[in-house]
Formats: sequence, C-alpha cells, structure tokens
Amino acid sequence: MNNWNQSTMRNDDRNDDKPPYSRIFVVCNKQLRVEDLKPAFEVFGQIEDIHMPRDRNTGESKGIAYIKYTKTSSAAMAIKEMHLKTIQNSNKPIRVMVATHKNDNHNTNEDKYKRLFIKVHKEITESELRQHFSAFGHVESVHLQRDKLTDECRGFAYVNYNTFLDAARAFEECDRKYKAIFATPKEELKRSRNSIENFTDNFHSSNSSIIKDNFSDHYNQARGEIVKRDSLTSLIRTKPHNCDTVSVTCSPQVPQKFIERLFNIIPGMTSCKYTSDSFNGYCKAIISYEDEKSAAHAVDRLNNFEFPSGEIISVKPNDNPLSKAANNLSSIVNSFKNAIDSANPDLVQLAEVIAQASTLIKEATSGPRELKLESSQSEFCSVSLPPPQPLANINSRVAQRCFLVFKPHPPPVSILKDAFCRFGDLIDVSTFPNKTFGFAKYASIRAAQEAIKTLHGATLGDIRLKVLEADERPSKEDKINADDENGIDQYTDRKRMKLQDSSSS
Repeated sequence: MNNWNQSTMRNDDRNDDKPPYSRIFVVCNKQLRVEDLKPAFEVFGQIEDIHMPRDRNTGESKGIAYIKYTKTSSAAMAIKEMHLKTIQNSNKPIRVMVATHKNDNHNTNEDKYKRLFIKVHKEITESELRQHFSAFGHVESVHLQRDKLTDECRGFAYVNYNTFLDAARAFEECDRKYKAIFATPKEELKRSRNSIENFTDNFHSSNSSIIKDNFSDHYNQARGEIVKRDSLTSLIRTKPHNCDTVSVTCSPQVPQKFIERLFNIIPGMTSCKYTSDSFNGYCKAIISYEDEKSAAHAVDRLNNFEFPSGEIISVKPNDNPLSKAANNLSSIVNSFKNAIDSANPDLVQLAEVIAQASTLIKEATSGPRELKLESSQSEFCSVSLPPPQPLANINSRVAQRCFLVFKPHPPPVSILKDAFCRFGDLIDVSTFPNKTFGFAKYASIRAAQEAIKTLHGATLGDIRLKVLEADERPSKEDKINADDENGIDQYTDRKRMKLQDSSSS
C-alpha cells in the first residue's frame, strides 16, 4: 500500500494549511482510489498528500478526497480545470473546491478567495497598485483604505481579482514589501463588538504580521507546539526604553480581556491595570512586562493597531517618575521585610533602606512643575501655553467657535478647558460620546484666533489636535447639539475640505 493515505489530515488541522487554501476538497465516485486521482491532479503542481476517508464500520470509501498541494496557485488551477469534469474510471463529473476546516460548510463560491490585503506606503496611488498587480491577472478593483476625516491613506489596501487563480498568483509572486495575505471576507468583518473575541483567538493562531517579522520560525501557528518565552524574548531586536511598562489608550473602548489578549502576544506580560471612560468613549490600561525589551517591542509593534471592528489603540512608554518611584518603593519594602525576618538584621542596611525611601518620597512629591502639570491636568502640551485665565460667563455672546478634531480620541473635557482657557474669553468646550471632534466657544474673536494659531497641530499627551475656525453664523442645518448625532455627522462632512487643506500644511 502506498503512503498517500498516511495523512496528517487525521489530526483534523486542515484550517492550518501552509500556504493558505492549498488543500482542495474533491467529491467523487466511491469506486475511485488514490491511484485514480493522483495522475489527474499532479499535473497542476507538486502534491504533498492525498487522503480519502473511509467509513469506520464498513471500510468503504466515502466518495470524497483531500488533496494538499505545496502551492496555493496549484490548488487554484486544479479547481479551475477539474471542477465538474470527469476523470478516468469515473463516468460522473467530480466537484472540486477549496477544503475548508471542519466548522465551515464546503462552498464553491470563490469570492472568499479573490481579495488580497496588502500593506502600502501612505503616498502610493491606486493606479500604481493596479499597474503592479495586473501582471498576475485581471484586477477588478483596488481600494486604498483612507481616514474618514483627513482622507489620508491608512497604510493598507485591498486588491480584488476576477478569479481565485489570479489572486493566488499575486499572493505568491507580488513584491514582498506588500506582505500580501488573503483578506477576510467583508461579511465576516460586519460583526458585533463581541466578535473581537474570535479575532483575538485567530490572532494567536495565525502568526499575524505583528509578531511574524521577528518570530516567523518560532511562533506557534497551530495549537500544538509550545515555544519557551525566553527563546522568543531573545529574538526581539527592538531597542529597549528605560521602563518596563507601557501606557495604552483605545478608542472606542473595548473590554479588558481583549486588551490583555492582544498585549499577551508580546512575551513577558505580567499585569494589566485597566480603566474605562464610557462617557468619552475610550479606555486606558497600564501593561507591565518582565523586562524593558518586551515593553519597547509592545510600543513598536502595537502602537496605532486597529481591531477589525474599528477600535484603534495608542501605545507609548509609561515613563512617569511616580510609577518608577512606586516600583522602587515596593522593592525597598521587600528588602526591609527580609532584614526584619533574619535572625541578625543589619542595622546599617536598614538605615540605608530608610534613606532611599525618604529620597524617593521627596522626589515624587517635590518634582519639577512640569511633572505636576502632567499628572494633574493635561499630561502636558507639546507647545508652550500662557497661564490659565478665568472662563467667560456661560451666557456670554459667542463671538467665534473653534472646530476641534482629536486623534485617536478626545481627552477629558477638564483637560481641554485647561488648555483652551489660557487664551482668555473661553465660554465652554464640548465633546460628544464616541465621536472624535468637538467645539470650543469664545466670547472674543481674538481669543479664538490665538487658540487656533497655538493649538492647531499640537498634542495633549498622546492626543493630536486640529483646531479650525467654525462657521461664525451657522445655518439651521449646522446648528447641532450633543443629542443630534446625525447633525454632527453632516456637519463633519462639510468640514472635511478644510481638514484636508490644513493637514497638507
């Protein structure tokens, strides 16, 4: 008996095929054998394995077969040429399709296999992409993903082909810089927030590009093999920062478990301290790692990561001196306890511990003025601001409004008021739940213009601001409030041209 039936398919891991979609499913006559299928299908490429399941009780063939190729394009060619054709020793047409995993229905619809997801630089055009990818087959469409407000390319695109074979050739032969993969079907992306759990599970098992750059030979694509954390950490090439924790902000907010699962991909995560702000529609987390190298790698790989359902995370080193002081104090307390527990405590050592603790407390409570500003107000601003000034009366006449855009999410209103009140005559600042824009109202044009001049393009902590002049006398259709989200969206659309002009400056 030949060895074509001794298949790893019996482990039922068809969904982990490498390369993707390189295994086909054949529905055929029960009288056919491996010797009948092999000559008919090996003309399309090198075959790794043929498996024909049999009934456990009777030993009779079930009339189906799985054929695994070494290349995706070979499987695609076999489907194109053999579907609904007859072969030797069979007078009935066979059905040939991509072999899906056990939880999917076998489906001859090729739409799932025609679309590629690629990474691109932000200055590329759709015509450039079409020119390159047309070399592999007929391109039906190219779609650059753009920011809804600024219209700036977000760094990735979709290329849709006419056939699975064309897409497979492009997947194998396109320039490696595009890092092409088969795109998730559109209908699967239209899911509820709860579906993020499915995404994070797949994220761990699919060797995503976040980890693949450094761990391609070591990261666990299936579920069976376990790789030691230390061996993974040794492969990290990111230059470490002077801290082992990172600060994470996500907008819109997502549950804690999804943040934990994402950051646990980086080896060495030890804790996740999570908080959420439902009113402003974002969440924050402090993630700790066992070493500075892992923390730096988390910043490098996960900053500006976007979940499939649209949530974007911002990641930066958490180098707040207060946090460092707290960690050092914990170490000192442990040393103090060890000394007390010993039979003959070293009094000199205890004195040194107390002196170190006093120094840390003094530094934490009497640090520079900028540190106090960061921890108590707006995590400071990237531009110099004048001193705070009193707010104008809430009933004052509005002389001019400023249109504010925040990326990736709005900061707390108290922080915005602290920044915008410094130009005088500020009446109020407003933001809207789950929106990335707001308004500042001034009682004088001078103050509004100073705010625009100073704060446009500035950052508050890790949040970038765009400050534009709003309409002085809005029409009825422009008069919106926090309870009219449709009006907000319409107003935002009318501001896009101004945003595009300002972003280019």
